[in-house]
Amino acid sequence: MIKAFAETPSQLVQQLEDYLYEIAPSPWVLIVNYLNGSGSLNGYFDCKDEAQVAIAEIEEFFSTKLRFDFSEIQDRDWKDAYKEHFHPWRHKNFHLIPSWMKEDYTVPADHLSLLLDPGMAFGTGNHETTRMCLEFLIDAPDSSQGNSSLLDLGCGSGILTLAASLIGYGQIVGLDNDEDAVRISRENASINQLAEKVTFRVGDLYKLDTDIGKFDCIVANIQADVLISNALNIANLANLQSTIILSGILANEIEEVIETFNSHAPQNSFELSIKEMGEWASAKYTRFD
Repeated sequence: MIKAFAETPSQLVQQLEDYLYEIAPSPWVLIVNYLNGSGSLNGYFDCKDEAQVAIAEIEEFFSTKLRFDFSEIQDRDWKDAYKEHFHPWRHKNFHLIPSWMKEDYTVPADHLSLLLDPGMAFGTGNHETTRMCLEFLIDAPDSSQGNSSLLDLGCGSGILTLAASLIGYGQIVGLDNDEDAVRISRENASINQLAEKVTFRVGDLYKLDTDIGKFDCIVANIQADVLISNALNIANLANLQSTIILSGILANEIEEVIETFNSHAPQNSFELSIKEMGEWASAKYTRFD
């Protein structure tokens, strides 16, 4: 196993975070020093030639060169590298905790907690796009008496699917086109003793099975171009009275996403809420028709 390592100047850190989010899951891990804004980019590859190809893609994207050093490491180091930048997170009475920290983190008796090991799947809860989805779900849950259903499109590590179960949703499905993501999601369901309450499936948003049904809440934390291309598909998965949460959207793309989804909703039949964190934005539609 080869590790490629480069120091990254502070002015590139945010761009690198956005780039890595767009291509997740990937062999790259960005570690940020939030005191001075600098970072280090670490890539883990089977051989140096594979690393050079990935480095060339980054340098072409940013039109700049970074100085990379290389070293041989044990495979277990790569598997655990993501743990360096996954930290506990809390919103109101909901706590997201790395599974390896469960003995060191105290949760009040009347609060909800989710243990998570994201592996190499996207979805630690630390990224702004995931946080906004969680806040939308926690702040206004549409899960009365466990009768409401939820579909998580692009479930990644399963974080939003499992959070929905804790909040009180009944029928819950997490969908991802990555078999590893679905496997990791199922493992996280077992860690939280939720395996019997949620369903994870491998599936492609562009080719959805007709038997998947309709849902009271749909969460799609993907990216703007995929959301726009599949706006009608997503809208058709929602019940008449439902909530649709869209995320993975850069702030300068949100208007185009909203315009596209508005075109698929009957006039004056919905309420729209928007959140922004850093360079990212999320939208929540509440449909009344």
